[in-house]
Amino acid sequence: MSNMEIRPIQSRAELEEVYNLLETCFPISKSYFQSRLDHYTAYRSDTTWVAVVDGVIASTVQIFPYICRVEDVTLKVAGIGSVATKPEYRGQGLGLQILQKLTEWMAQEGYDLSLLFSSIHPFYEKLGWTIVPETEYRLPAEQFSSQISLASPDSDTAAHSPYWVKPLELSGDLKQVAAIYEQTNQKRTLSRVRDSIYWQDVRQSAEWLEGTWSAALLDGAIAAYGRLGRRNPWDNEAITLEELCYLPGHESAILPILSHLAAQHPDIKTWKFRLPPDHALLPLLKEWDAEQTASDLMMWKIIRLAETLQILKPVLERRLRDKSIGSFRLALRCAGQSALLIYEEEHLAIAANYDSSKAASLELRQPELVTMLLHGYHSEIPVDDCPGVQVKPHPPVDELLQVMFPFQNSVFYLTDKF
Repeated sequence: MSNMEIRPIQSRAELEEVYNLLETCFPISKSYFQSRLDHYTAYRSDTTWVAVVDGVIASTVQIFPYICRVEDVTLKVAGIGSVATKPEYRGQGLGLQILQKLTEWMAQEGYDLSLLFSSIHPFYEKLGWTIVPETEYRLPAEQFSSQISLASPDSDTAAHSPYWVKPLELSGDLKQVAAIYEQTNQKRTLSRVRDSIYWQDVRQSAEWLEGTWSAALLDGAIAAYGRLGRRNPWDNEAITLEELCYLPGHESAILPILSHLAAQHPDIKTWKFRLPPDHALLPLLKEWDAEQTASDLMMWKIIRLAETLQILKPVLERRLRDKSIGSFRLALRCAGQSALLIYEEEHLAIAANYDSSKAASLELRQPELVTMLLHGYHSEIPVDDCPGVQVKPHPPVDELLQVMFPFQNSVFYLTDKF
C-alpha cells in the first residue's frame, strides 16, 4: 500500500521538483512557471501544495493570492492554478484530495472566495467550484483592422491621431500606468488591487515579457494603455485584449492603441475581448457586429459566506439606506453555508447562527449567488424559498435583492490570470 501525504512544500528543492512536474504536464517551459513564483515578492511556500506518494511529488496545486474590490471594500481571493499530476499517478484522485485540503486551509487563512480558469468543469465541480459565465466578444482580424480604419478620422490612424502611441517601457512608464489603472478601477468590482510591489514584480514576469503593451501619450503624458496577452499554445491564431484603460476624456485614445497593437501581430486570425460593461470600446464592438459569446472558463467557489457578507456590510448597508428600505430579516443559504441579514433602524448585522423560523430563508445555487455578489441580481436568477416556516419580508425578496445587489460594472483583467 502506498504511503501518501498532502501538504505544502518544505524546501526549495521540492519547489524545483514542482517546476519539473509542471513542465512535463504543460506545453510551456519550466521557466514560465519559475517566473510566476521566483519573481513574486510576496510568494509563500505554503501556497504550493503537493501530494507526495512514496517520497515522490506526484501532484501539485498552486494558490495565487490576491485582493479584489467590491466598490470600496476588498475581498481576499485564492486564485487556483498550476494544477498537475504526473501521468503515471493519474486516476487516483490526488488533485481532488489536494483541493479538498486546500479548501479547509483557505477558510483558516481568511480567504473569502476562490477563482480558477478551466475547461475541465466536472473535475472542479466535484469540490464545489462552479461556472459563472463572462461575456466575450470575437472579431476576425481582417474585419477588426478594417473597422478600426473606418472608425478613425482618416485611414492613416497614426498620422491623424493627436496621440503618440509607443510600446510601454520597463522603466519610466510604470508609475503613470499604475496611476491610470488605479483611477480607472478605484471602485470597479472584481478588479485586482495592484500595489507598488505588484508593479515591481510584473516587470520580471512572463506575462509582461511575453505580452504586448502599448501606451498613448498626449503632450508627453500617458493618457491610455493597452495589453495583448501572450500567444496561447492551444490557440495560437487568436489573441486576447487583456487590458485597455484610459483616463476620463481620453476614450478616443483606444483606437490608435488598438491599431498599434494589431500591427505587432499581423498573423493573428481572431481577436478576443473581455471588457467591463461601461467600456468605451464596447459600443464599437457591437456596431462592428462582433460575435458575442458566454465564456465558461471562470469558475468560482465561496469559501466563507457569512464572513464575506460581513466584509460587504458597509456597501450593502449604504445601498439599503439610499433606497430607504425598511426593517427585515433575510437568510441566504448556499452550498451548505448560510447567513442571516438583519436590517433595523438603517443598520445591518450579519449572523452566522440564527433561528430559521424567525426569518425569510432563501436557497441559492452558488453560480447565482456569486453572480449577485460580483455582477448584480436580476429577475432571471432563480431563488427558492427554503421549506419550513417562512416569515415574508417587506419589501418583497425580489426588490430586496435588487437593492442589495445592483448591476455592477465589474471586470477581471486577464493580465492577472493565474
